Amino acid sequence: MKGRLWTSVYLVVLLWPVPGFLGSGPSGVTAGLMVAGLASFAALYLRVVWTALDHPHRNATPYSLILLFLVAAAMVPVLGEMWVFATSYFLITAAATALPVRALPAVGGAVVVAIVPALLLLGKSPAEFWWMPLQTVVFTVAMRAFLQLNAANKALSEANVEVERLAVDNERLRFARDMHDLLGHRLAVMTVKSQLAARLATADPERARAEMEEVEELSRQALSDVREAIGGYREPSLPGELDGARRALGTAGVRLDVGAGPVPADAEPVLAWVVREATTNVVRHSGARHCRIRLGVEDGQAYAEVYDDGRGPADTPGTPDACGNGLRGLAERVHVAGGALHCGPAEGGGFLLTARLPIFDGHDGHDDHGGHGRNDGHGGSDGHGDRGEYGDRSERGRRAGVAEVT
Repeated sequence: MKGRLWTSVYLVVLLWPVPGFLGSGPSGVTAGLMVAGLASFAALYLRVVWTALDHPHRNATPYSLILLFLVAAAMVPVLGEMWVFATSYFLITAAATALPVRALPAVGGAVVVAIVPALLLLGKSPAEFWWMPLQTVVFTVAMRAFLQLNAANKALSEANVEVERLAVDNERLRFARDMHDLLGHRLAVMTVKSQLAARLATADPERARAEMEEVEELSRQALSDVREAIGGYREPSLPGELDGARRALGTAGVRLDVGAGPVPADAEPVLAWVVREATTNVVRHSGARHCRIRLGVEDGQAYAEVYDDGRGPADTPGTPDACGNGLRGLAERVHVAGGALHCGPAEGGGFLLTARLPIFDGHDGHDDHGGHGRNDGHGGSDGHGDRGEYGDRSERGRRAGVAEVT
């Protein structure tokens, strides 16, 4: 609909030669022919282009396209040089939308070749109109480049859709493969033992009971494996949650600065949950305009700090409820990992949430991915675990009575 509107608006350019025509004092018959010619050209142009918009680069109106060129040529003696100049662009645009891209150079060349004798017949010298064929050539080249770019973008979009489809298919295959690896052996053993127990039910009831107890244990192990696998699929990643935070806060009009140093791989999922929940609270409840996220390792602990300059929860500071009910589950998750979650008003205003996790197995802050820290924000961390202003603010906040959720 939008494309049809713009193609209609551009037709006002066809009125450019009309003032000069009327100034020459035409007869009533000539003026009637001029109006009929303009109306015919406009109607044919819209038919060609609108049809092509529904079926890109398919000439569903060959006769209309041919008649468009004939009307343009017939109107040259009536409207003169400015008509030649104006209609050249409409003819190339109509051909570009209705015909394959490969046909555009030939059409553009034909228009350029037709312009020269038309202007000569109007009594114009080459010195007066040399720029007109040149400008038509430039327009043809630009139109061809535009169509090729549009085709490339369409192909890229289709490729992205295919990549997403293949990713989904691969994930399904991976899930099926994992389920087979997890359950295939246990289910086979359970089947054999169930059959054995059935055969021993009368001959050796005690042995049958023992076999069924083993089947029960195998089924519990299989169920536990499935739960662990599903939990692994649902586990968030830290880079993914940081990207999600940027999108969510950007949509809410909150400026985000991120200082992300390396963290141990075993701490990353829990810290990812911290970033997710804290970001959700900033968007929903804080009314903040600025948020800072710090990640890294300090004093043998991996940490995540989320500060915002909003009002924070409405509950009384210094109590467990000050962090809101939404963070209780997060606090439990952090506690299970051996860490602690702190939240409360920050000194100087705003709200601060800090999660700290102990580092096991000798992690020194250089995680399994070999990272050396980075600063994705705009305001101030060197990416190596130095929390800077807001790190110091967290310590002051705790001394000032920041609540600890356990």
